[in-house]
Amino acid sequence: MSYKQEGEKSQMSLHLTKLKVGDLNRKKDLLCLILSYHMRTIDKEMHEGWIRDVLQINGEVREQEKMLLKEERKILPSYTASMINTLLDHSMNDIEAYIPRVVIKKMSEKSLDLQTLPEKMLNLAVDFSINQILKDIKNPEIHRIAISGRHATRVTSELKNVPEIWEMFDIVVQFRASPDSTIAAIEKHIAEQSGYSRLSRDEVDKKLKGTNFLIILDHIHESIDLSEVGTNWWNWKNIQKIVSTTTLQKAHVWMTVDLEIRMEDHLLSWELFCMNVGEVVHSSHIQDMAVDVVERCCGHLLAIVLMGRALKEVNDVSVWEQASHALCLSPTSQTKDSVLFNALAFICDQLGSRTNYVKHCVLNMDKKWMEKVHLIQRWIEDGLIGTVDEGEVIVEDLLKAFLLKSSKDRVSLQMRYEIYEELGNLFIPNPNLSILNLGGKGLTMPPNDEAWEEADEIHLMNNELSELPDSPNCPQLSVLLLQANPLLTVIPPLFFEHMTSLQILDLSHTRIRSLPKPLFNLSKLRNFLVRGCELFMEMPPEVGELSNLEVLDFEGTEIVSLPLEVGKLSKLKCLRLSFYGEDEDGRKNSWSSTTIIPDNVIGKLFQLQELSIDVNPEDERWNVIVKNIIKEVCSLNRLKALKLYLPESVPLNDFMLNGVSFLTLRFNFIVGSHLRRIISRLPLEPMLKFQQQQRCLKYVNGKDVPVEIKLVLWHVTALFLDRHLTLTSLSEFGVENLKKLKVCILAECKEIHTIVDEAEIDEQEDKAGDADEEIVLGSLQNLSIHYMKNLKSIWKGPVRKGCLSSLKSLTLHTCPELTTIFTLDLLENLNILEELVIENCPKIDTVVTHHELPAEEIQLCSVKHLPKLRKISLHYMQNLVTISSGLCIAPKVEWMSFYGCPNLKTLSPMDVPSSNLKGIIGEVDWWNNLTPKLRPKNPNFTFIPAKGATELMKKLAEIGDQLQQ
Repeated sequence: MSYKQEGEKSQMSLHLTKLKVGDLNRKKDLLCLILSYHMRTIDKEMHEGWIRDVLQINGEVREQEKMLLKEERKILPSYTASMINTLLDHSMNDIEAYIPRVVIKKMSEKSLDLQTLPEKMLNLAVDFSINQILKDIKNPEIHRIAISGRHATRVTSELKNVPEIWEMFDIVVQFRASPDSTIAAIEKHIAEQSGYSRLSRDEVDKKLKGTNFLIILDHIHESIDLSEVGTNWWNWKNIQKIVSTTTLQKAHVWMTVDLEIRMEDHLLSWELFCMNVGEVVHSSHIQDMAVDVVERCCGHLLAIVLMGRALKEVNDVSVWEQASHALCLSPTSQTKDSVLFNALAFICDQLGSRTNYVKHCVLNMDKKWMEKVHLIQRWIEDGLIGTVDEGEVIVEDLLKAFLLKSSKDRVSLQMRYEIYEELGNLFIPNPNLSILNLGGKGLTMPPNDEAWEEADEIHLMNNELSELPDSPNCPQLSVLLLQANPLLTVIPPLFFEHMTSLQILDLSHTRIRSLPKPLFNLSKLRNFLVRGCELFMEMPPEVGELSNLEVLDFEGTEIVSLPLEVGKLSKLKCLRLSFYGEDEDGRKNSWSSTTIIPDNVIGKLFQLQELSIDVNPEDERWNVIVKNIIKEVCSLNRLKALKLYLPESVPLNDFMLNGVSFLTLRFNFIVGSHLRRIISRLPLEPMLKFQQQQRCLKYVNGKDVPVEIKLVLWHVTALFLDRHLTLTSLSEFGVENLKKLKVCILAECKEIHTIVDEAEIDEQEDKAGDADEEIVLGSLQNLSIHYMKNLKSIWKGPVRKGCLSSLKSLTLHTCPELTTIFTLDLLENLNILEELVIENCPKIDTVVTHHELPAEEIQLCSVKHLPKLRKISLHYMQNLVTISSGLCIAPKVEWMSFYGCPNLKTLSPMDVPSSNLKGIIGEVDWWNNLTPKLRPKNPNFTFIPAKGATELMKKLAEIGDQLQQ
């Protein structure tokens, strides 16, 4: 073989090897990522040994490439090539029990799809990436970590503020590269940030070589070889790492980094959940709750699979809400794995009587394989089932639920160990754990001293307690729930003296005014809640001694100011505050003498994920500091939820100037100066729907349409427009800015004449030069309108196809000038409307207006409008004569209520065509005087008499509960 041929063979050999090593490293990166998630029963030691072998091979191949460049003759040793092939065959069977092979293959070939992804999941990807870095950065074999993809720089920005990082490294330096950055420029910048700018190159090398350092390089481009950065700094005795980011994956190759984290790969939990839950996850009314469920599984892959299977194709919103709530509960039994325990508790609750079969498996399978025929026979012997076929069906259900697994031949069954263990905690509570559950028992006296001494948890909520024991001896007590005891006014001075293990304390909705000193010695306390204690006025500075506190909830209290010492709570994740204090004479405190929140208290809480600050809008102290508070809030990189009052719209601009993304933040802003209302005129239901949304804006006493409001509206999913002074239609805000709106409440806006003005929209489109017609309010699901004294119509002008097409609930209350609700064009868009409530609109004589349609065409019309409408409530409508004006509407209506409608004397078959009609609520005299007599098709139909307004509301509330089921 000639010299040239030998060189070409060497290059070809190395090229093929590098391709294989590329595949090997992609597998290694994925395995590192997967191992950062919660999985208890995989062989981590085996996988981590394999990762070390891959990193060693990388080093050998890099050396071979250097030798080839020098000699042009070196051929890769055969044992290295053999080792690569062996490593590529590494088994991941134990992982594939949780993550299907098709998902792993999809991730190996390309990253997971970002299209149609909920923005909140990208926040989770950031959190999961940080968790992985904190794990892998401890691996002595991994020196250079690369992060690629969307939000990569968010990871590094948050990483540098994690306390664990500062405990590990002496120096943390961050540098943003530019397209023309060189290695020399990067090294110079690092030296300057490290405080070594005046030292020589050799002195800098010596200093850094003896230091634990973390170097963060953002926006690295592909011409930068990370292996050449700081070549003289590395010292195996120290912890020294480089973390780099780029938006392009090709900028990071295995030749220059030890580990690549692709942001899209950390969508694994969402991919896994969607695969198990089915298409329902993409429903507009389900998706936000689905994201909440995944978030609350905290990266626990088994819990994600179980919850996905349990919620598969479930469309009932209340079940999803229950699932999300269940994952947040404090387990009532001793458990190693609270997320899995809560998931299994929810699943068993959904299974109902079938839980008996699961419990039987826990008691009899003993973590071992059991033949299916034997298990079914045991069920028959124990009287749980009657036939083998019945048992086969139940086994199949438990396999689909992921509660059991079968052998390859499907002959034997087994319960996964961690499921078996947590179900054991659920069904067979730890006999050593003592839970005293006396909640809601109507107690007026606390338990005796012996009961306190023996308890691990004490639940005394929802009672009538007016006193507590002086100094109970309960050193093992970890949970104490005293909320909703409205007669409790005082806590004895030494009550907490002997509760050294207490972790969760809830004193919410009591009448306490102060807290005893020993409470602040509870060093293990994590959750401290004093919600709704309206007599509580002063938060003691000693609260800063509760160093392990994660949740501090003083929402609904009357505190005057926040103590400076709160800034010491470095582990705090959730802070909720209300400032409404008054002095002893009932006057507002002399606010000028105190600062409501001291400087840099909020800014020190780096771990904060949720912040809620509720203030009296008349408190001028807040107006003074609000700009500084916003600046501090903008520095909280981990913040996910924010509730804030802003006296004017201008400060909203400060969020944008400081780089806060409203796309990734769950917020509730109240904007506009106003007086505090003691009693709201609005019903509770629309306010609950408003508060459940992810991004809420309440705009009070506004004038015109400020540009800051428009910019925020673009992100808002819930709008409460309260007492706007100049707006004549909602469409004045701009159609573009209302695209994401799902819930809208309008109240006391005296100049609004119509909700949508087509002429206004046309003018907006002409100015913007848009050729295509926009769909107006296409995402709106709930529209609630109250006390609008000049409102005349819902829509003015021609109605475009698709507008309001997502509307599910419409409420109109006290609109004295309203004359038109539904036109025929608007009806054609309302195909998923489920509930219609119209009250105290005296000028309405018909719900449907169609002056344009001749009578003969009405008779020929076969279209059934409002096909999903289930509930109609028409109250205090003095001039109402007909509902549909002869059109056929609401073919699936289940409930109707009429009250104070004296001129509605006929209900035609067109008004009530439904064979599903279960009942009508109304006055007895009105019902008896209907002509002709209504004869509903449903044999189970009933008329429910309402003797007064109070009874009417009670009956409607009961019906509302039924419709939610």
